Amino acid sequence: MQNIFDVIIIGSGIVGVSTAWHLRALGFAGTIAIVERDPSFSHASTSLSVAGIWQQFSLKENIQMSLYGAKFLKEFAKEQNVDLGFQQHGYLFLARQEGKDALSANVARQRKLKADIALLTPALLQQHFPWLATDDLAAGALGLSNEGWFDSHRLHSSMRSAVRDWDVTLIKGYVAEIDHSDTEIRSVMLDAGRRLKCGHLVNATGPNAGTFSRMARIRLPVEPRKRTVFVVHGGAALTEMPALVDPTGVYLRPEEPFHLCGVSPHMAEDQRCDADDFEPDHELFERIIKPALMARIPALKSLKPIRAWAGHYDYNSFDQTAVLGPHTRLANFYFANGFSGIGLQQGPAAGRGVAELILHGAYQTLDLSRLGFERIVEKQPLQEENLI
Repeated sequence: MQNIFDVIIIGSGIVGVSTAWHLRALGFAGTIAIVERDPSFSHASTSLSVAGIWQQFSLKENIQMSLYGAKFLKEFAKEQNVDLGFQQHGYLFLARQEGKDALSANVARQRKLKADIALLTPALLQQHFPWLATDDLAAGALGLSNEGWFDSHRLHSSMRSAVRDWDVTLIKGYVAEIDHSDTEIRSVMLDAGRRLKCGHLVNATGPNAGTFSRMARIRLPVEPRKRTVFVVHGGAALTEMPALVDPTGVYLRPEEPFHLCGVSPHMAEDQRCDADDFEPDHELFERIIKPALMARIPALKSLKPIRAWAGHYDYNSFDQTAVLGPHTRLANFYFANGFSGIGLQQGPAAGRGVAELILHGAYQTLDLSRLGFERIVEKQPLQEENLI
């Protein structure tokens, strides 16, 4: 049984499998292994996501990575002859007067980078979405293409099948120990006692990335944060319904014949959760979500929860922005972590970026160098202002 690999990727969610896929697609001929502790993915962030994709961010890198993600979805579906159910109905971000300038500045930045975003006045919002209450709104931003939602399960399973066909070794287990010198990772010991030597080690462990990094004596500010998603029913059918993001932070999107909705907890309440805590926060619906949605969309007057689930963000508590690339000292230890809720849509670009670093020692497609671990060391946050 082989115990030496050129690249070992820890975690086979969308980020890990994307890294392997891009390595092979870009011509990497070396040996690759992916280690996954839960092949059922029952608690994986990839599986529990609401599977949205949008370009309406404040940081250049996030806009570009999401644009790449949309392009990848279309090309992968065509090449693999698989229907990913990409519903390009857009995301509609709403702003009151105090948020109008920031929204307008973000749209200008997004459009400069070729994102297809429209800035709408309250009158245009009312014209296009007559079911929307606009009295307190100053503006809205709507993605006209490359935004919406898709079948994340099918994308993930199709990519896993592809990397298996490309001779990538999938190993069930988890890393119990990392052996390293002052300058490089030498090997990892799995829970069953098997030792794997590696040329490159990729941390794609999602919400557990901070805990995993500590085994190499690295302090990475990434931790699990719980997010609850509600499946709701009730109210009249809404025409031309995009995914809606209210100024309160509450979001809603169609999932016929129901809707999915949720909200990020208030900062004072948003704390690290236990790695095995997947109990939904049911009280969020009655306390925050339902009142906000009924006020914004009066037609949803009989809104009722059908069920709920909880998943974990791989939350970067430093600046809520992804950490990509090699460690400053352990040069063959690569981060692909801290996406803070947008890892599914950024997974394709992140995987390509890490693959390019391993193959070429530099980014070739998108310049993601500002996302490197150096900013953590130097205490220079790169804050993303428009997360859900």
